[in-house]
Amino acid sequence: MNCTFHPDRPTLLRCTRCGRPACPDCLRDAPVGAHCVACLRGVPVDRPIDPASARRLAGGAGRPMPGAAHRRPGPFFYALLAAFAASCVAGYLLPLAAADLRQPPIAAKAVALAIVILGTLLAVTLHEWAHAFVAYRGGDTSVAAKGYLTLDFRRYSDPLLSIGLPVLFLLLGALPLPGGAVWINHGALRSKWWRTGMSLAGSSMNVAVGVLAALMVGSGALGSGHPILTGSLAYLALIMFGVAILNLLPIPGLDGYAALEPHLPRGVRRTMDAVRPFGLWIILALMLFGYFGFIWDAASALTDALGVDRRWIGVGAVLASLRG
Repeated sequence: MNCTFHPDRPTLLRCTRCGRPACPDCLRDAPVGAHCVACLRGVPVDRPIDPASARRLAGGAGRPMPGAAHRRPGPFFYALLAAFAASCVAGYLLPLAAADLRQPPIAAKAVALAIVILGTLLAVTLHEWAHAFVAYRGGDTSVAAKGYLTLDFRRYSDPLLSIGLPVLFLLLGALPLPGGAVWINHGALRSKWWRTGMSLAGSSMNVAVGVLAALMVGSGALGSGHPILTGSLAYLALIMFGVAILNLLPIPGLDGYAALEPHLPRGVRRTMDAVRPFGLWIILALMLFGYFGFIWDAASALTDALGVDRRWIGVGAVLASLRG
């Protein structure tokens, strides 16, 4: 069924007072259940809702629909973007001599860490937004009500899993996993191909961020006189490619398996469901025992293809990790 007030939006929800189908944008929490915008404005339950009335109730011509703020970037995203841009400007302006790489100044390390950490947070934000955006287009309109389309990192974060562990791994020179998370109503998606597209959308954003950072370095646009910014972006590109490759592995809990899952036989899915709770521990164990070396090799090959000198990656790794 489609929303009474937005006829182009499919929905599985109804007003608990009048029973009219309504999307999340047209429902408001009530003492019992959720009431639609018609009931909130006193429209009798038995009165038909014509298209003009539906548009007026949903927000009126020329005015934003209720919940429109949930479908566009919010101030927190712009603040994060501004902080990343400011750190890049600082990295561009701050000098660093080759001899300083043996014991980098605190200011140089702080700026490099800011570029890599803020860049990673931006990538996580775009990764999770891409999942939610494709899910929204595929039929799960509930992601808008959850704030997933606002590009607000706080909507996707868990203090330990999304911030604590990734930053710790990043400082130690490892891949910054795990990351954020969005909760998708898979049953609302129109087909299994939408589920596959939704699963792959996140890693595509990591690749896009990696390509952009790599092109900034590999094209020579930054020159050779800005080692902090150049090294940090080169290192960020390597990390982004590494995260994308790891995410695409067919291991339960990762996007690669989620993309394949809708197409697997039911028996295989049932078996893998038993493994799913241990997916994170499997990944961490494989990482700690060095079985993911091929990921760095593949990521390095991608940066090579985009013209990034590996020496710049080395500079960024020294500046932006605790090992330097």
